[in-house]
Amino acid sequence: MKTSLVILVLSAVVAAVVADGEYAAPAYEKKYDGYFQYANVPGPYEYEFGYNRGNAQHNRNQYEQSKDHRFRTKVKWNDAYSGYGEHYWEYNHSDDYKAPAYEAPAYAAPAYSAPAYSENIPTFEKAPSGKQ
Repeated sequence: MKTSLVILVLSAVVAAVVADGEYAAPAYEKKYDGYFQYANVPGPYEYEFGYNRGNAQHNRNQYEQSKDHRFRTKVKWNDAYSGYGEHYWEYNHSDDYKAPAYEAPAYAAPAYSAPAYSENIPTFEKAPSGKQ
């Protein structure tokens, strides 16, 4: 009876200490520092990617997307010495543009009919005699 009472009290103490968080593992916290990169390819002939790289003294970010008949990209950069720049590009096709289906090139047979290799033809020679 005393043993079970001691075990019960010890279990309660251990449970209280663990619940308090003193011995619990620290929770993983992701601190967002503003730098990232990603890529996404949702379907054929369609993708997007982007990133923000660098540090406080010099950084660059880019976003690029291609979908159906449209391509666009944006690039920005800056540095600690008041350097700054932005570029934007966008390219569009007409609405009836369809991405070409891949076709393997047709194989043209060679113009001559000779084989590309020759068979080994055995040759026989008379063994040299031991006299000179």
